[in-house]
Amino acid sequence: MRRFFLTAAQFQAGQTVDLSPEVIKHALNVLRLAPGAEIELLDGRGTIARCRLRQLQAKTGKAEVLALRNVPPPPLRVELIQGTAKGDKLDLVLQKGTELGVNHFIICPTERSIGRFKQDRLPAKSERWQRIVQEAARQCGQSYLPTLTITKSLSDALSVCSGDQRLVLWEEAEVPLPNLLAEQKPAAISLLVGPEGGLTKDEVTLAHSSGFNNVRLGPRILRTETAGLAIVSILQYLYGDLASADRGV
Repeated sequence: MRRFFLTAAQFQAGQTVDLSPEVIKHALNVLRLAPGAEIELLDGRGTIARCRLRQLQAKTGKAEVLALRNVPPPPLRVELIQGTAKGDKLDLVLQKGTELGVNHFIICPTERSIGRFKQDRLPAKSERWQRIVQEAARQCGQSYLPTLTITKSLSDALSVCSGDQRLVLWEEAEVPLPNLLAEQKPAAISLLVGPEGGLTKDEVTLAHSSGFNNVRLGPRILRTETAGLAIVSILQYLYGDLASADRGV
């Protein structure tokens, strides 16, 4: 069944909801759906509404809510603080991070960031990144839509992170990842990844003051767009929804 996010909606069985222009465009022009087709609408907060299209035209779309179901939140909350990078690297991080179950992206400039963005371009970039996250969530069957925060500095980014276990990926760290992972399952993990040139020592010290611990991933230095995704995959396997039941995690 085709899925769409309608994040502003508060669904009730039997109600008729207005579809957003984005949903109308995709349903009509891409999927060629017609009135009578059944779809799923998601609020991005775990509620899924099974609906029937009642009206679908170029500028108007309505759907009747047939039934509701709620999906429990994921067992692990993953927060990725990513230093800005050049080109389309952040697009990749947002897309693949969403597929891997990142719940909150925090994008911030750092001292060695090459891909800095001007303040007047922030609204357009934020809108574009939101679309990337939403499309990735829709395609991978994610019921919870990740949130996206863009800050003006690393200090601002650290002030809004919420993980009870906090890791900063640094190539000079002496402690490998397995040595820092909690024996008991954490509820939320914050992960800080620098830009192409990595984080400076001052930035790592700043992260320490916010409760972060240095960590490295073996003998190789990974690209900024690879490093965070690699650790997220490991964390989801150990503590999250990639864990198998027979491992008791």
